[in-house]
Amino acid sequence: MAQLDRAPDYESGGREFESLPARTYFFMINKLTDTQKGTLLAFIGVMIITPDTLIIRLVSLDTWNLLFYRSLLPGIALLVGYIIFFNKRVILDFKNIGKPGLLNATLILGSNITFILALTSTNVANALIMISLVPIIASIFSFIFLNEKPETVTWICSIACLIAVIYIFRESYELNRYLGDFYGLVCAAFVGASLTVMRSAPNINFVPSYIVGKLLTALVSAFFVSSFVVHSIDLLLLSMMIITVGVSFVFISIAPQYISSPEIGIFFLLETSLGPLWVWLVINEEPTMKTLIGGIFIIIIIFIHSYYMIKKNRFR
Repeated sequence: MAQLDRAPDYESGGREFESLPARTYFFMINKLTDTQKGTLLAFIGVMIITPDTLIIRLVSLDTWNLLFYRSLLPGIALLVGYIIFFNKRVILDFKNIGKPGLLNATLILGSNITFILALTSTNVANALIMISLVPIIASIFSFIFLNEKPETVTWICSIACLIAVIYIFRESYELNRYLGDFYGLVCAAFVGASLTVMRSAPNINFVPSYIVGKLLTALVSAFFVSSFVVHSIDLLLLSMMIITVGVSFVFISIAPQYISSPEIGIFFLLETSLGPLWVWLVINEEPTMKTLIGGIFIIIIIFIHSYYMIKKNRFR
């Protein structure tokens, strides 16, 4: 694995690389436009995370044990990797995250907890459909905290998504799994807030913030773990989360330096579509008809909204 002789200069947005052994590779990357870089990072990040819900379903641990190892293993792996690659700047980079980085770490803590609670309280499709509302929620948060006035289409799409969510919630209430849908909605709020924080400070390197968030989640969940014993099969599955949870969000954490929240959010629709598919193919967990109808409706709305926002930003 090629190592960096000097860490990226995050004061300039993390775009400058010097004295890189793999010169050809990085030369090709640097030839890409910011939009192409951000799109590539977001796409790779989301595609890596799509099997995550299947792995969660296959692990036999209870909620807090799963949350502990799902946070600890990727957190340690990312920290070790960061030290290896950027050993001369590790302390400085973690210091430089400042208040935005600490806030982002707290939001990551919240999203980690609510995501697992959602998956353990409802089916995968319902949870991921709620989380697919991230782009809409991020736009609303940008309006509230960044004074970015949403387009009329954002309000229209928000109302339409709200109607679809109520439609899905109604069935979930009848099936007594509405709490899982609620956790999924709260998780989407945490993720949307996290994207907004990262967007508000594009010159900060948020990878250390993500590492802090994962380790903070492990620390909090450790108080609720019933047993730290893990069977070999579970340990293998948990180790895979180093890739699906750790590596994926490194890409996603860097992407806001180059593209907007709506542009990143549109890629999360891949997880909404592919996540339940992997679960259905492997363990035959099928979504209900109302979930499919409401989910397809939400995906179409969010796709239209995100596509409109991307086109609008292109022609500014």
